Amino acid sequence: MNTFGPRQVDASSWRRWVSEALHLSSKHFVLNVALVLFTLGVASQFPALVLTIISPVLVGAFVLVAYSADSSESLAKVLKSSSFSLLRILFCSAATVLTMTIAMFVILHIVQSTVVPSGEPSVYIEKSHQLSEFMAGSKALFSIGIWLLVILPWFAIPLIVCTDLPLRLCLDHTFKAFNQNKFVVIVVFVCAVLLMGGALLHGLTVVPLYPILGGILYASYRHIFLGLPPLETASEKVKLPRYARIRQ
Repeated sequence: MNTFGPRQVDASSWRRWVSEALHLSSKHFVLNVALVLFTLGVASQFPALVLTIISPVLVGAFVLVAYSADSSESLAKVLKSSSFSLLRILFCSAATVLTMTIAMFVILHIVQSTVVPSGEPSVYIEKSHQLSEFMAGSKALFSIGIWLLVILPWFAIPLIVCTDLPLRLCLDHTFKAFNQNKFVVIVVFVCAVLLMGGALLHGLTVVPLYPILGGILYASYRHIFLGLPPLETASEKVKLPRYARIRQ
């Protein structure tokens, strides 16, 4: 019987995850910096809606970099074998954003037709309150922080890119992981606040936040789902059992 699934860990485990994230992000330092500069220089120029859709894919890429740093697989091999997984994240984020956008327009239409007099501008769509105008420094980082507030991407993204499990099982395991480790919700909210605060900073001060976030997501997945020992105490390099190949 396949026993892959989440396990309960100590509430102080977040300290271990942060330490491991710092260690993993330093292994592919040059590549992490290159990915961050790409995010700041190119992806941040996208419209807010498009940026919201691709932000989870960027997180997935940094998770894969952390996975490569921890495993015996080369980064090129990991990225090549996980390209479809990144497309799965893109599909999920696009479907989610589309659903939320449609729901928002329906709600606004109902509110405008019942509350706002005909011909008067709605306070809900004032240009001065568009989200993009608050994204100083790094719009991509702000979008990632917003996604983290949804909670589910914390485990869902590593499960999608590090495994070949069906999306439904990834979601089931995500709910189980949060149910068994409720303290992670607090960790997620703290990280989301730090990311959105970091989005207010300018220049290269936000560079470390991207790979560290990917490292923390991977470290929590590594601990809760794989049950591997801390990186600091591992006597030799662990060949990770890619549950990527597990089918249930």
